[in-house]
Amino acid sequence: MFKEKPVAPLDKKTKEEMTPPSEHDARFSEVLGGGEYDELLLALEYYDEFQAETGQALHEYLSHNCENQEIVQVLEAGPGTGITTIQLIKADPRVRIISVDNELKMLEAVKAKFANVEELQERVKFVFSDILAYLESCEDGSLDAFASVYTLHNFKPDFRRQVLGEISKKLKPGGIFINGDKYARQAQMHQTDFDGEINNYKKFSIHADELEKAGDHKGASHFREVQQAWVKHADEDETNKITVDEQNDIFEELGFEDIKWGKRFDLVTTVSAIKK
Repeated sequence: MFKEKPVAPLDKKTKEEMTPPSEHDARFSEVLGGGEYDELLLALEYYDEFQAETGQALHEYLSHNCENQEIVQVLEAGPGTGITTIQLIKADPRVRIISVDNELKMLEAVKAKFANVEELQERVKFVFSDILAYLESCEDGSLDAFASVYTLHNFKPDFRRQVLGEISKKLKPGGIFINGDKYARQAQMHQTDFDGEINNYKKFSIHADELEKAGDHKGASHFREVQQAWVKHADEDETNKITVDEQNDIFEELGFEDIKWGKRFDLVTTVSAIKK
């Protein structure tokens, strides 16, 4: 399976045959998506460091596990524009990734980024699918690792719980779950984290003012629109939020151990856990 080339660019017929995005996570088909997602680098100073933690968690895991395997099978949910995918590839030369996204705009962006790099084409397969449907199609115990960044927080709680349950089934005993995402802290600490994220998005406005002064009115308008979209997105995330304690309880219920929480950056942090 992992020797297959990534799927070809999506033609008109293929697009027409595809099912609509799931109501649970279709949040990047309009203003946000594609290059706009990469523009988070402008607002979040910690973005690169946060992304790297996912790859580092996989690297550390593989340094002590899967010693006799030639191929390490990783399922990635929501590749975005490939920033996380690259971190996972760099973790170990044995890593082969199936990367699933149901956002057509995002999938086309990441496929374009990978199109001319032969090594990446050989190690990553991109799949247009709802993540729950794809997980349900996998054999139980078939995955060495599941990894994601900035994806699971988009899901409504009931759907997210279904996805986590399927991840538990599809990971082999000793397999690793890695997620870099929004995990709420309690009361005032969480409010401080939330305020920090919203404040970071003001950098889009500052950049827009600079572009306006330089005469780039179109660029300035774009970044003001992006700021409004990310603030709206953050507000919506609060309705789906999951706390650190709630996630720990789910890990225990689903049979995970060796839970490790990483460095916190405002609302986001990385967590890994091993399937018993």
